Amino acid sequence: MNRRSFLKHTGTLVAGTVLAPATRLFAAVGSSADLVLRNGVIITMDDKLPVAEAMAVRGGRILTVGTNQQIAGAIDRDTRVIDLSGKCVSPGLIDAHSHAAPFGHMQLKFVILRPPKVNSFATLNEELAKAAKDRPAGEWIVGRGFDTLKEGRFPRRQELDEAVPKHPLLIIHWGGQFGAANTLALQKADLLSANAEDPYGGKFLRDKQGVPDGVLIHYPAIYAVHEPAISDAEQDECAVWGLKQFASSGVTCIHDNFAFTQTMQSYVRLERAGALPCRLRLYPYVKNLQVCQARLEKLRRYNGPLVRIQGIKLAVDGYALMYDVPPQRRHLAIPMHPQPLFEQIIATIHNAGLQVDVHAVGDKGVDWTLEAFAKAAGGAAACRERRHRIEHFPLYKLDTIRRAAELGVPVCQQPLFIEIKADVFRENLSAKSDPQIQKICPMRTFLREGVHLAYGADVPAFPSHLPMDSIRCVMDRVTQSRRKLDPEEKLSFMDAFRIHTLGSAYAAFDEKELGSLEAGKLADFVIWNRDLRNIRTGQDALALKPEATFVGGKTVYGTA
Repeated sequence: MNRRSFLKHTGTLVAGTVLAPATRLFAAVGSSADLVLRNGVIITMDDKLPVAEAMAVRGGRILTVGTNQQIAGAIDRDTRVIDLSGKCVSPGLIDAHSHAAPFGHMQLKFVILRPPKVNSFATLNEELAKAAKDRPAGEWIVGRGFDTLKEGRFPRRQELDEAVPKHPLLIIHWGGQFGAANTLALQKADLLSANAEDPYGGKFLRDKQGVPDGVLIHYPAIYAVHEPAISDAEQDECAVWGLKQFASSGVTCIHDNFAFTQTMQSYVRLERAGALPCRLRLYPYVKNLQVCQARLEKLRRYNGPLVRIQGIKLAVDGYALMYDVPPQRRHLAIPMHPQPLFEQIIATIHNAGLQVDVHAVGDKGVDWTLEAFAKAAGGAAACRERRHRIEHFPLYKLDTIRRAAELGVPVCQQPLFIEIKADVFRENLSAKSDPQIQKICPMRTFLREGVHLAYGADVPAFPSHLPMDSIRCVMDRVTQSRRKLDPEEKLSFMDAFRIHTLGSAYAAFDEKELGSLEAGKLADFVIWNRDLRNIRTGQDALALKPEATFVGGKTVYGTA
């Protein structure tokens, strides 16, 4: 859909204060429905009938959408009927980038180190000392969630030793790309030596003697120190906890773009036990070419009723791979792969017939990714067909945005970048990057140029799993320090909501099944406490709460 039809559609929804009459049924009512919703305001996200007052569901799919009168024929004595009494219904939201099981793992098993409580070495060590107090010496302590500290850098191992000298300690930055370890942790990992080699794609910062100083750059360096073990039962517990948080916020489908084997097995177990409250699209992560080749040899193309393996995920950068990096940050701005190997990994996934999904933050990293997609596909038309996608891509660079549109590359953004990362980018990059930061997450430019956008919260890397926090950031465009960014990139509520439904569905080839309420599509929907057409501000969006969430016509959250 182009920008003109996109805005025409959302404008119709916002302006519509009177229920539009249904001029046609999407499917003939020839037999009874399992479930009927009537007397409501049903926002369909479908151009043919943007607003309806009733909907019928049979066998987990939408039977028809229309007026109360048109739906009446689908009701018999066995039909469950929900009288909405004017309440608003929409398609279920689709989170196109989050990690439900790791979200639960962090909240239930790790020491939480979130700001504003943790904002300095002193407050960090205070929380770590509390965690160590009641644990036997020698037991691992893992914490996650710290962000920029007052000292302006990550703590070294000796500084962590002051709080936790008798326990191996690993702390992970909120974004998941950086960490720090104490001396005992490095000793246990056999890394307390100048001979310790940097892992592929990662880096250990070092002291003057060349010994790792505890600061860990990128996933491989973190996992080289410690990879917390978790039992299958604990994994299931964490996954269920995380998924329930999403269902309670109106999310009915999640793209897990960093799935490991144990995580995927957990999701399938829960699916078979009838314990999944959301659909899942999985992208197992590969850290190098050898792992990618081995994964593809063994990968089972699983496609269950709720869970599907959709593609393969890799990263081009952790710290943003930029063209313009200040000298004091160049030791951090390293690619996850040499460019030729990066292109080879993408070609390997493409040739296996799978969708490629790449984490790319910096402008240079995004350009590398688009070039690799084009080479692997052999041209723009083939690339558009395959929908290889980019995660993040927050910085404004018009030629790159236009190339993403030409190649048909869906871009999954995290609007919380606006609030919690714009100030950090401004501090860490040179003044030349300021125009890019002023337009960070340039949503309207993406839409104008024809890029397919999706939204994902990216928890636990980001601090909020709530879709309305993402939408609020898009509507307000205000940073954590209350700086107002370029208002030309703001979107209306309905623009953003459409991205979080149909846009996110498109990113995983689900637009024919999910993202709108149309006959034949899966019956994933939400009953809200307010009319979506009346949401005007970011604060209005925060006041919007699900009263009930349905997946396949079954209630997975709330009551109705």
